[in-house]
Amino acid sequence: MNKKILSPFRTRLYVYRFELLLASLLCVFVLNIFFPDNIYGGIAQAVYLPFQLLAATVLFESKRNLLRLVLLFALLLVACRALDLFFVKNIQNELLLLYICFFGSVMLEVFRQIYHAHLITTKIVYAAVCGLLLIGYCGFYIFLAIEFHEPGSFNGLGQGVQAMNDLFYFSYITILTVGYGDITPHTWIAKNATVLVAFTAYIYSLVVIATIVSEATRSRKKNGDGDGNGDSLS
Repeated sequence: MNKKILSPFRTRLYVYRFELLLASLLCVFVLNIFFPDNIYGGIAQAVYLPFQLLAATVLFESKRNLLRLVLLFALLLVACRALDLFFVKNIQNELLLLYICFFGSVMLEVFRQIYHAHLITTKIVYAAVCGLLLIGYCGFYIFLAIEFHEPGSFNGLGQGVQAMNDLFYFSYITILTVGYGDITPHTWIAKNATVLVAFTAYIYSLVVIATIVSEATRSRKKNGDGDGNGDSLS
């Protein structure tokens, strides 16, 4: 297709990049209610992973050098998923490394765009929620890598596929500081990783979200009831 046709389309998608990213991240929770067989694979991931790859490429539209790197991660991820599903069954470590690189890159780009924002808008709020969800995603894949490398690193996990689902759940109750105690880290590396993920989410909430709320309140008092719908993100 002609670049003159594609460019306005990409530009329009970029305007809604955080809405797309947020939807792609949240759909995991929704889809896994209907397809609870496996968060790491199964029907649900066949739907939400392409959506997440699309949202990530839109997010990096203004950073072409980084976009090429993320596209490389995405292509390798798709290739490894295909190999894992149909041919090779022992590339979990490679897959997890790609997941961590991919979602870690997306998370850092969200942080960067929040940092360079000039005004507090609704898009900043979407970006902030995306950032917190991405910390949970990265935590999940880190915990999964630890459990694959050293089985028994976490107490209270189910068997087989259910262990992956439990670690996804554990990552989010960790960053949300719920702490039910049904799943606990057992080995030293698992304990350190749990502290690292929880501390990252805590600092993020303390600094980023608290700053957004504070600035939004200050802006509202200063400017009255503005609509706050502009996009001031770089």
